[in-house]
This record gives sequence, structure tokens and C-alpha cells, in this order.
Amino acid sequence: MKIKYVLNIILFLSIALSANTLNDTTKSIVKIFNTKATPSYKYPWKTSQISKVTGSGAIINNNQILTSAHVVASTRLLEVKKENDPKKYIAHIKYISHQADLALLEIEDQSFFNHTMPLQLSTNVKVRDKVTVVGYPLGGKNVSTTTGIVSRIEQVYYVYSAESLLAIQVDAAINSGNSGGAVVNEKNELIGIVMMKILKASNIAYIVPTEIINTFLQDIKDGKVDGFSKEKTYFSPIENDTLKEYYNLHNDNGVLLSKVSKYDKNLYINDILLAIDGKTIANNGTIDTKYGRISFSHIFNTKQIGDSVVLDILRDKQYIKVTHAITKVSNLIEYEFSKQPRYIIYGGLVFAPITKNYLSIISKIEAAHIRKKLYSKKKTDDYIEAITMIPTIFPHIVNRGYTNWASVLKSVNGIKIKSFKHLVKILDSINTQYTKFGFLEGATFILDTKKAKDSFKSIKNIYRLSSDRAK
Repeated sequence: MKIKYVLNIILFLSIALSANTLNDTTKSIVKIFNTKATPSYKYPWKTSQISKVTGSGAIINNNQILTSAHVVASTRLLEVKKENDPKKYIAHIKYISHQADLALLEIEDQSFFNHTMPLQLSTNVKVRDKVTVVGYPLGGKNVSTTTGIVSRIEQVYYVYSAESLLAIQVDAAINSGNSGGAVVNEKNELIGIVMMKILKASNIAYIVPTEIINTFLQDIKDGKVDGFSKEKTYFSPIENDTLKEYYNLHNDNGVLLSKVSKYDKNLYINDILLAIDGKTIANNGTIDTKYGRISFSHIFNTKQIGDSVVLDILRDKQYIKVTHAITKVSNLIEYEFSKQPRYIIYGGLVFAPITKNYLSIISKIEAAHIRKKLYSKKKTDDYIEAITMIPTIFPHIVNRGYTNWASVLKSVNGIKIKSFKHLVKILDSINTQYTKFGFLEGATFILDTKKAKDSFKSIKNIYRLSSDRAK
């Protein structure tokens, strides 16, 4: 009976300690209210649409709130509140990484942090660990907790940024409003921030792990966000036996360099990458880590821009070591986050940068035609930023008879256009009788320069526009 009594006391104390730990966690969780403005990339001259969303956040050291970038993106008014406190406090984005879907908030009124408890970060996590998700799902008024286990740790494409980074899959119930909230282990340590849920699957959700969070926090120590590695040099697996034989590979290690960025002067096509920072790379491109086997590119994502890694390479049957700098190379067509879309109206014609935002809201056929014109004709190096003429034309006598679809601007008066900023400068400085627009597809539009510049006065009144540009 004594043994049973002692066991009951131990069990009771364990439950009590667990409950107290969970109660402490709720002191670290906040609800975020974001009044956001969503612009139209299809009609960039229109006023942004105002909407309200809610999410969650976690208090960490130095009176800072960690949350998801997508929770606070495009904000116009940001407020936070604690559980059992009716007051909302004004917050501001201090740093944001759209790549990693992370943001750090600061609060104007520091009294907000009275009676709160910062969470400590831990990278000590493995598959089948028990976890608790803490946040405000579905905009509830009180903190909600759900439990589950770590199902997988692997690199995935983040749905918000389309970047491939390390993520932790959990089977705990996660819903809208949980985003940005904390996921803690049994020691009440933060192991990640809620990021996304797979809607067409049961109990599959992903969190941004502290390994990525720590890289973000290290990045901002110099007061700015440089971001995560973004390479344009690509490697291919070597899993074909004949390919292994051809390159004299006998130990299932090594990947083949299949495309070299123009920025990588010390790497060559057909180099065999054998190891990175001393970690052997298998033929399928994975390395052994404390999380299991994951893509070797994860090493790049633990480094800061400007850092370097040492690559072991087999080149022309010679083993060499190469120091490779960590870089962030932009693509010609990028996604813009939390920005007002740029445009310029000239003679009723509307020109805008080609962004992923724009391509995502036009028809798939039109978007495919634009991409094809740029990539199949290998015109990507001709631009810093490619420009399109939006199909919507403001009808006016100056542009009568012109129509447009899926165009890519090539030149103005014979001058090759490098970027949107370059286009605006050219259009503002034109003093010739005619303005001649050349397009990649071969079309040509010609406007009377004086009439085109003077036309915006009437176009503005007819179509109730506020400005001929946003830049």
C-alpha cells in the first residue's frame, strides 16, 4: 500500500508540475491583430483592399515577440494583447524575413511585458518527441493548447515564400490563427514557430525550427536582414551505376555539378561535390545530421551571407578543396512582399515590372507566354528587372487602335530597358517627337511624345486616377 501511495503522489506531482509548466507557457503567448492592405498587381493604380487577420506570437528574450512573417505582412496597423488582459497594445515590425516566414515585433508600451515570461529556445528535438502547440486558433479569445509528436524533420518548400528550408512536421491540431504561435517541448522550451498546415491531409502541419530561427536572430545583430543563402549553382544526384562508374565513384558519395552560376568563379560543370565543411555528401545529396539525413544545402542555411564553406571536390580525377562564399542571388522574376506595386502610365499605356505577384493573377496561358519570351530566348541577362505592358489600356485618342497581350518590353526609342527605374527615367526625359516602344515579340507601339505626356490630365479625370505612377 505504501508503494502504491508513493506512486500516486509522484503521479500527482508530475501532473501538477506539467500543468504549472503549461500555465507558464501561456504567459509567453500573445494574440496579434493585423489590419492589412492588400494591393492589386493586376490593376496597380487601384487603392489597396483593407482586411483584418489574427495570429499568434511568442515572447522571447529582450522583450521581443517572435511570429510568422505572413501574420504581419502588409500591415497598416498592428496590435497585440495578452491573455486575460482586455487592452490591445500597438506593435511594430522590427525585423522581418520573408524567406524564412519569420518576424520580430517590438511594443511601444514596455509595460506590456509585465507579468510575462520569455520562452527559451532549444534546438534539441528529434522524431517522436512530444510537443505542445500554444496559440489562438480561429481567433479565439483565450490561449488554446494542442499536443502531438514530431513526425519528421526535413527540408520542405515554405508555402509563404516558396523557399526550401528545414522544417519540423508535427501531428498536433493546428488551425488558422495558430500561425506564429509557439511549439514547445516537455521542458517548456521553444522548438519552433507554427508556419503552415497541409489542408488535403490529416494532421500534417509544419513549424519553423529554432535552427532556422537562430540563423535569423544572428542575421539581424548588425541591424539589418541580409537573408538566407540563395544559390544559382545546381547539383544533381549520382544514383545511376554507369554514371558512378564513369566518374570512378565506389563509395556512394558525391553529387554532380550540373549548372554553374556566373557568380561562382571557382566551380565548374562536372565537378563532383564530395563533402561540405567536412560532412560527407551521399549520392542522393543528403548529409548525416542530428535530425537524420537531410539535404546538404541545409548547411548553407545555417550560415550568414558573406560567410564561407569548404567544399571537397573531385575535378578531373584530382581531389581539391574549394572555399565557397555564401551568397544570395536574386532571380529575374521575384515575389514582392509587403510592397506597393509599381507602375507608370504613359499615353494611357500601363507599364509594370514582371513579378511573381503579377504572373500569379493573370491567366496561366499569358504567364507562360511571358516566361517563354524571357527564358526560351535567353533574354534573362539583358535585364535587371523585366517590364511588361499591362493589357488594360486607358482608351484615349492618343493610343487609339493599340491592343496588348503578354508583352515584354524590350526598348524605348532604341534604348534597351534594364529595369523599371530605368524605364521611368527614360520616359521622363524623352524630348523627341515620337516615343517608340519595342517588344520582345516584335511588336512596335509609336506615340506622339507631347500628346502622350499631356494626355494624363484628361485620362486622370476620365478614369478618376490619383497618379500616373507608383515607384
